[in-house]
Amino acid sequence: MNETPVRVEKQIELSAEVAARLAAVAQQRHVSEGQLVAQALDMLFQLIALEETSDTNGDWAALSEASLRRVWDNDEDAIYDNWRELYGVPEG
Repeated sequence: MNETPVRVEKQIELSAEVAARLAAVAQQRHVSEGQLVAQALDMLFQLIALEETSDTNGDWAALSEASLRRVWDNDEDAIYDNWRELYGVPEG
């Protein structure tokens, strides 16, 4: 079923400069100013949703950091920590 989207009219205030830029971009893209604002708001809402889930992403990053530390901080890998000495490269 195709449902007709409900439209709500909102009045917003813009500076003259922002209004002119909005009109110019809308004209360049061959869309209405309303369509352009709707697209911009969709992007904003996606960014907000991403920001809200970033705490979860931070938890995953913390888990992966512990795993990487185990891989890199081990006795077998420690020899490479002194790579200059191992390969005879002077400091400097």
